[in-house]
Amino acid sequence: MVHPIVQAAREAFKARVMAGSDVSTHTRNAQAIAKAWRAAAFDLDPSRYQYDVPVRPEFDQRIDVLDQEEMCAFEFKVSGKNATSEFYRDVVKVLLWNERHEKKIEKLVFITEETWGRRYLDTPMPRAFIHFLQSHGLAVEIEYVRAG
Repeated sequence: MVHPIVQAAREAFKARVMAGSDVSTHTRNAQAIAKAWRAAAFDLDPSRYQYDVPVRPEFDQRIDVLDQEEMCAFEFKVSGKNATSEFYRDVVKVLLWNERHEKKIEKLVFITEETWGRRYLDTPMPRAFIHFLQSHGLAVEIEYVRAG
């Protein structure tokens, strides 16, 4: 069964994908998709799902959506390009969160566009890193979204 937060990402992605080749169009589109997704996540249950949760004030980094019941962080990289670096950064955000909070994040779900994202993340190094994290108590899943 697909988690409702992942389903919300899939729906936001499908509804907002626009054609256009210039960088500013892609940036605006990605921002609109992320905003629609966060709003949909919040609307599911505002007492359960928080969005843009600060990791630490001095880092100016935020967790996209945090499920406070399951202590699951959801991160959404709309474009699959550079998904690897974003994935590793998001793992670091979770690790730093866990370092300073009594209630630990137990799972990270990283969501990204399938065509480019799978090319970068379904490779030996990220798979080995996910296995390493799981052996140290942090479950990690990668979910892919696609247009149409």
